[in-house]
Amino acid sequence: MSKFKIVNRIIDGKNVEVEIGNNTLQYVLTNRLTGMRSFGQKKHRFKVLKKRKKAKAVKSLKNKGFKDEEIKEILKGINTFKWKIFSEGTFKRYLGVLKQYCKYLNAKFQTSHLTMNEAVKYIQEYIDVREARGLSANTLNTDLSALCKIFGQKISDYRRPPRHGAHLKDDPTKYNTETGETTRDVALTTGLRRRELGKLKVDDIKFIDCETVHIFSIGKGGKHNRTVLKGIVAVAKLKEYISRAEKTGNDFLLTKAEAHVPDGLHYCRAMCAQNTYYAVLQDMENGPAKRAEYIKKIKDEFKRCKRKLKEDLNKPYCLRGYNKKAAESINKPVVYNRVAAMYVSLFILHHFRTNTTILHYLVK
Repeated sequence: MSKFKIVNRIIDGKNVEVEIGNNTLQYVLTNRLTGMRSFGQKKHRFKVLKKRKKAKAVKSLKNKGFKDEEIKEILKGINTFKWKIFSEGTFKRYLGVLKQYCKYLNAKFQTSHLTMNEAVKYIQEYIDVREARGLSANTLNTDLSALCKIFGQKISDYRRPPRHGAHLKDDPTKYNTETGETTRDVALTTGLRRRELGKLKVDDIKFIDCETVHIFSIGKGGKHNRTVLKGIVAVAKLKEYISRAEKTGNDFLLTKAEAHVPDGLHYCRAMCAQNTYYAVLQDMENGPAKRAEYIKKIKDEFKRCKRKLKEDLNKPYCLRGYNKKAAESINKPVVYNRVAAMYVSLFILHHFRTNTTILHYLVK
């Protein structure tokens, strides 16, 4: 006997049969999403495992006489981290999408007890409705990513607007508040994310010398990050904020109120990345030997993080296609120094690729 039942609903003037379950859809999907949490685990380990599994599968399939086209299709199904979520922020964002989607279906079918088999049919319709409301391409792609993750679908099977890296917000400072002035200043100085700023303790800040400070934090996916800041101004500012925190007996650099301001802190993070990029660029231009020093620091950091440097630092990063036109339209460079960009990636933004840094932070 089936644990589901079929009921009739009038949708858009038509009589439609709908499959109903015992538990609410939101309950089922929340449990499914919660089971994907893998906070603190490193995605890189699963990528290595995926690579090994694919290599083993290729060897086995070739011995069995499979053609290259067939092998390529089979390899697409091998993924060691498809059902995992490594960031708490991503989990919360996906949970919000899930609730909105369940609310949409509840209003459409007058029931909260749809089954997964029924709910998956309306993903494209939901994205189209959201697009018609004027939501941004980034928001729509994130919504679709969340729903595909939850339902085990392929994003490529759904139509959605393209998401490009090179773009500017209409007014990145429109959310700035008087209360958030200190928070923005710290974000601009350190380049830390909102969550990292809120958890930044005084003891996490280590002064190396009068012009160098290291900030240790736990970033996305549980990564142990080390932010390296150079310059007398940055050192002086942080010492000032540390002194303020110590006078009030606060272990954290920011107060709770400052950590939760609605200001556009991601814009401050982008400005910190740009300032560091052009400072490194200027430093290398002033002293030819500096380039070799920065390359050594980059290689040492990859070694410390047990990662492999795959990019050729001698080749500049050139924007192409839409991103090139978008950068030109806002008078931004279309060619970037890969050494300076990689330095920013590692020591400010904590990425291991330059494309994310350039498209989402330098071209802003």
